[in-house]
Amino acid sequence: MALLGGAVGCAGPKAVRGSDTPGLDHSALSTSLDRRDLSQMMRENMEKMKSSRVYQVWGSEDRPAVSVLPIQNETSEHIDSALGALISDIETELVNTAPVRVISMDSQKNLMEEIQRQQHSQGAFDTSQVASWGKQLGARYVISGRVYTTDERAPNARRVQYYLFIRVVSVETGEVLFQNQAAVTKAIL
Repeated sequence: MALLGGAVGCAGPKAVRGSDTPGLDHSALSTSLDRRDLSQMMRENMEKMKSSRVYQVWGSEDRPAVSVLPIQNETSEHIDSALGALISDIETELVNTAPVRVISMDSQKNLMEEIQRQQHSQGAFDTSQVASWGKQLGARYVISGRVYTTDERAPNARRVQYYLFIRVVSVETGEVLFQNQAAVTKAIL
């Protein structure tokens, strides 16, 4: 019993909730890409999209159908689940602000699994296939994206820059109607 009592009384890390710990999400714990970084880059890209020509085109049409394809992870980070959540964030933003109908990927699960399988087996995202995938989804426009990184190291420092590219492609023509890059830098100095 003495051992158990001693272990319980030891000081050390403790689990906390963000709602109980103000500012918990503000500090970076590492140079790794986190949910806050992805949200910041997504918001920046979506703000640029809202003021772009593509929103004007959508406004002149009768609520065209738009689908958001999986965001490709071109980094060495394990962020696939965060990128999955980012798709939902983009869809939510479109539903709430854009003059479009959003075709959810959840309802097209098998097709999306095939698209992801093809992308992984080819080793790279094939932009020439975006229009054909959009047609299969019943969308007039598709939104796709990629996350890239650059990593610099010095003896006592590290800087990592992350880039989120978002683009809108016309399914009919394959033309890129919008493309933007947002960036986040993280460092250990």
